[in-house]
Amino acid sequence: MPPVSVAEIHRFGRRFTPRAARGLARRTLELGERLCQDVHVSLSRLSRVVFPGVRPERRPYQEAAGPAVDRLPEILRKVESSLADNILPFWTRNTWDEDSGGFITHLDRTGNRLGPTDKYLVMQARMIWALAAAHRHGLAHRGYLELAGKGVRFLTDRMWDVEHSGFFWRVGRDGLPVDARKITYGHAFAIYGLAEFAMASGDPGALGWAETVFDVLYEKADDGELGVREEFARDWTVSPANGRERKTVNTHLHLLEGLTTLAKASGKGRHAAALRKTLKVLLAKGLHLRDRCALDCPFDRAWRLRSRLERKIVTSYGHNVELAWLILEAVDTLGEPRATVREIVLGLIDHALTYGFDRTHGGVARYGPSAGSAVGAVYLDRERLTKRWWEQAEMLVATIEAYRWTGETKYLAAFEKQFDWVWTYQTDHDGGDWFEATTWDGRPLILSKGHEWKCPYHSARALIRVSEALRAMGVRPE
Repeated sequence: MPPVSVAEIHRFGRRFTPRAARGLARRTLELGERLCQDVHVSLSRLSRVVFPGVRPERRPYQEAAGPAVDRLPEILRKVESSLADNILPFWTRNTWDEDSGGFITHLDRTGNRLGPTDKYLVMQARMIWALAAAHRHGLAHRGYLELAGKGVRFLTDRMWDVEHSGFFWRVGRDGLPVDARKITYGHAFAIYGLAEFAMASGDPGALGWAETVFDVLYEKADDGELGVREEFARDWTVSPANGRERKTVNTHLHLLEGLTTLAKASGKGRHAAALRKTLKVLLAKGLHLRDRCALDCPFDRAWRLRSRLERKIVTSYGHNVELAWLILEAVDTLGEPRATVREIVLGLIDHALTYGFDRTHGGVARYGPSAGSAVGAVYLDRERLTKRWWEQAEMLVATIEAYRWTGETKYLAAFEKQFDWVWTYQTDHDGGDWFEATTWDGRPLILSKGHEWKCPYHSARALIRVSEALRAMGVRPE
């Protein structure tokens, strides 16, 4: 082969513009993605060896055997007993900080404090919500509302930034800010907890606080038809992580639940309008309609995938099913017909049942590919098959709500299998509460029960909603 001259190299370099480079990179990535999809089929065949006893599923979920409607009274009894005698007592014994106020959520297996005492905005708001919701659910003589009220006072007295408005992301035990950022995700939960407490207590001051948080958030973070901006410095200047602004389904999903509760509590049109806009953004921007799932990845400010190189081609089954029932609650609150979202809602649930659900034991995987079985996706890490507490809770709610809405027995069968998983493997009947994570076959991976992300919000909410759904169906505990 003749040598290449320097002049020829220069001529090639002039033709190889940045635009050409981007085009070559794009075509290379597209080829790589197609190759991954082809290889996926071959790799899936290895799953029986890599994960003995576990087989990938591609068929739409159908019950192997008909569900037993006569089991529902027993399930309701266990649900209500677990809520009243296990979950809530565990989370009210040692969480309140008598010395400094606020909830300490780092707990060991039996509910004793582990040591970290910082107070996180999300956890303070979630604890308020769970206690107020339990009171509204009917557990009205256990002091939960009073404890929630103390939490509200700590939140508004110690975590509110008087100088710049908004809540600090994290404060120390002394109430001084440790992380002074303003994060939309945390403010969504503040609205959620304060609005729930207002409905439980009838306290106009709490509702006023929920409305104030809404007003500040939308003054600082509103991004028009693109939803909300997500990360700010203390003074509300945009300060995204790694210098790159992003949008996530996760933040907008939780804003949806906060706005739904606020719209119910206030009855005001501006709150309903914000709820409607958030729902529209999620449906238009956050869902991968071809695969009937939400992509669990960061988008840029305009909801474009930030870079194909960074794209996580995965979906969170927990977020899919949680979003499904939250969409139903939102359209009900807005007075809009459910028929307009039927295909989307059931598509999200069916996707999780088809690709992420353990049809043998119950329980749902942590994540998987946007299309295809989580078990068969052996090119992803094994962490995807971990069964964490919150995904199990959301699957309980989604399946019973889908059955209650449609009457399709496949959802009742999935609900019963999911409940059996939660009762048998996720619930710690000796130590209290639920195990944070288990293996695919049910062995606990983590024995501690609480931290800055784990509290009774998911588990208590699931049991409350299942109880209410079953009773609305005419079921009574045996």
